[in-house]
Order: sequence, then structure tokens, then C-alpha cells
Amino acid sequence: MSAPEISVLPARRDDLAAIMALERAGFPAEEQWSERSWQGELLGERRTVLIARAHHPVGVITLQTTDRSADLHRLVVAEQHRRRGIATALIRAGLLAVSHHGARSVLLEVAYDNEAAIATYQRFGFEQLAARENYYGPGRHALILKFWDLPRWAESQLAAESGDGREELE
Repeated sequence: MSAPEISVLPARRDDLAAIMALERAGFPAEEQWSERSWQGELLGERRTVLIARAHHPVGVITLQTTDRSADLHRLVVAEQHRRRGIATALIRAGLLAVSHHGARSVLLEVAYDNEAAIATYQRFGFEQLAARENYYGPGRHALILKFWDLPRWAESQLAAESGDGREELE
């Protein structure tokens, strides 16, 4: 299937019900965030919460910027919309947003057996920093990934959007 036409925009408080539906469908019960946790993301300082829509919400990402670093807290895409570039669009938009807030690097945790997510993050340039045993519960380990040079990446992305960034003067 081809990728649906999606838009990635800042989430609003009235997106909470849609975000909770994505959360419940995207994670096992023991890993789901509560409505209160998501409300904290939507209302928290220095938070970036973006929602992807293709006629209706199909994915969400949340990051927090602290000083010169950001943490990617959560990313979920509706199962029937996975493998269509939505996670990539959300990650790209999230990285650009936190770079505008001064972040120079980004950290995240991902389940060590979530090969699709790990591959997606690695395509952006995330590298494994460490591992956390039992992070998601007994026997469910996480990898800590880090994106090191966000300013350089953001500059290259913006240059690509405007051509090659080296327009000739006449």
C-alpha cells in the first residue's frame, strides 16, 4: 500500500482521546501510559507533542527538551498504518522541533527486540549508547540510543527542503 497523505502538527488538549486510543491499541496493557501521563505531556513545559493525521489521528510522538538535550518519550503509530513512513515523518518532525528549542542531542529507550523501531532510529543516525536490563519488566530489556549531532542534521534537512542550499546568484 502507498503512504496515506498525512499531516504532522502539534497536538492539542482535545487530541487526548485520540492519543489514548492510539496508546491502548499500540502497547500491551502493562506498558500503556495513563491518561494523566499523556495529559502531562500535552501540558508540560518544554514538551513537544506532535500528532500525525490521515483523515484521523494515526500516530503521535512526544519529546522533552532539557537544556541542550531532548528525550524522545513515546512514539506510537496505529497498527494498520505502520510501515508507511508515518513513524519516520513523526521522528523527523520531532527532531526538527526540538532542534529549534536548542537541543543538540536526543536520547531514547527502545525495547531490545523491537527490530523495526531500532532500524528506523538507526536510519536517522541514532547509535546505541547502553542497555537497561528489565526496563520494561522482568526479562524485557531496553537499548538506550542517542542522536549526537542534531544541529548538523537539522541544517542538512532544511538545506534539502530548499534545494541543495547552494543556490547560484545571477
